[in-house]
Amino acid sequence: MKKKDNLHAFLTIGIFVLLGILLFNSFFVFSVGRSLNVKIDEAKELARPAELGLIQIESSCSDCFDIDSITNTLKESSDIKIIKEKLLPGNSKNAIKIINQYGIEKLPVIVLTGEIEKASIQNFKQVDDVLVFNGITPPYEDAATKKVMGKVSSIIISDNNCAVCTDLGLVLQNLKQSGVFVDKEEEFDFSGAKAKALIGNLDIEKLPALLLSDDIEAYPDIAQSMDQAGLKKQDYYIIESQAPYVEAESGKIRGTVDLILLDDSSCSECYDVEIHKSILARLGLAIGEEETIDTSSEQGKQLISQYNLESVPTIILTGDLEVYENLDNVWPQVGTVEDDGAYVFREITAMGQSIVYRDVDTGEIKGTTSATPTE
Repeated sequence: MKKKDNLHAFLTIGIFVLLGILLFNSFFVFSVGRSLNVKIDEAKELARPAELGLIQIESSCSDCFDIDSITNTLKESSDIKIIKEKLLPGNSKNAIKIINQYGIEKLPVIVLTGEIEKASIQNFKQVDDVLVFNGITPPYEDAATKKVMGKVSSIIISDNNCAVCTDLGLVLQNLKQSGVFVDKEEEFDFSGAKAKALIGNLDIEKLPALLLSDDIEAYPDIAQSMDQAGLKKQDYYIIESQAPYVEAESGKIRGTVDLILLDDSSCSECYDVEIHKSILARLGLAIGEEETIDTSSEQGKQLISQYNLESVPTIILTGDLEVYENLDNVWPQVGTVEDDGAYVFREITAMGQSIVYRDVDTGEIKGTTSATPTE
């Protein structure tokens, strides 16, 4: 009897334990299933594209920023879904209301509404409950004044008689490639009436000269660099040619330089004196007449004696050298300026490479290694 009672008790306890396990498993499975469902729902929500409304406000300027390309890119994006779209003229009531409400400064523009918290789009900034496109580059229409900003006019005042002068048309081309919109281009020879008036009114001293209208101020980085260089005069930013240039007042060409390459044909190991030409080109020197003279010639011997040269090969520069500011900054490190105005290269070690040269006094051939060229 006692055994039966014990068995009955054991069975009762076992049933309760089993029920507990079943209940726990049911709860656990339910909890896990619920958790998985929540995570799946969250993942689906994250994966779902943001549903947005698109308002495109147009400008009256046909050459202005191409906002249609931005609209098309948004429509093709897999991260957002444009569920409604409006196209508003910039002068319409609805457009003006949106412009004022969100402090919009440039047209054309795109404003996105709806699930903006789900959207992370480059070149859009949040303003209150909308996203406003802020990647507009010139030219654009000023939303307040309706003036078109960034359509630059250019004038080149040239002197066709100066073959060695800088072609400022290349400077203008570089500005275009940097994103500057040049709407109108003109070029006048310095002898014409309009060119003379501009030269006088704007105190232009060097020709050629490139004049850019103050519309360039719509390009802040470029305008800032021009301001720092002191290029603004009245309503123009003026880029005057550096040497070689034409002196506007006298018509004289400044910066023409003659080059003597003093070589030593008896020294086959000596460095190639023509190396200097590429270095001088980097300094912007306009070489007029160029002559190669050998040290064994009467003229070569005369130059060695005249300038008390200690090593060859070398170079001698003559002509209108004083207008080259960069040269004056560098030359004291590599040579001398003689009483007759000639610039004589003397510091072989400034060549910045392993070179071979001849010592004039001893006739000995020497080799030198040095660092970066300073000439």
